[in-house]
Amino acid sequence: MKKRMQKGSLTVEASVLIPFLIFVVFVFICLCLYLHDRSVLSSCAAELSGKGAAGKYQSEKELEAWLLGQAAGLARGKLLALRELEVSVKVTKQKVVVAYEGYTSLLGGLRVREQEEARRMNPAAEIRREHQMGRAWKGMGKIR
Repeated sequence: MKKRMQKGSLTVEASVLIPFLIFVVFVFICLCLYLHDRSVLSSCAAELSGKGAAGKYQSEKELEAWLLGQAAGLARGKLLALRELEVSVKVTKQKVVVAYEGYTSLLGGLRVREQEEARRMNPAAEIRREHQMGRAWKGMGKIR
């Protein structure tokens, strides 16, 4: 009789443990999908802000429109869990800011906002500044 009770105890323990393990695995998979999508959005925002920073000779409005067109296609097909994706782009004379926002219904609803910014480059001004710094250093050498 004692042997039969011991065999049944394994079944009872398994019936309590298995649902808990399935829940933990489900939560782990959902978090992995969420973190993957955050990483994708962060890299897309960084890539777009870098592209925008290189567009020196475009006006702010032209650059914003171009970046918004690029943003939709850049993240398409790469996201696993996020839906309802929104993109915002802000371009000023000094910097480019790209932000992605998304939502997933997993785990009761998770929201993500990834934002990256880059300083707009002015290659001609940078070269001019470096050239002037070089002259200043050469001039300092002659004084000594």
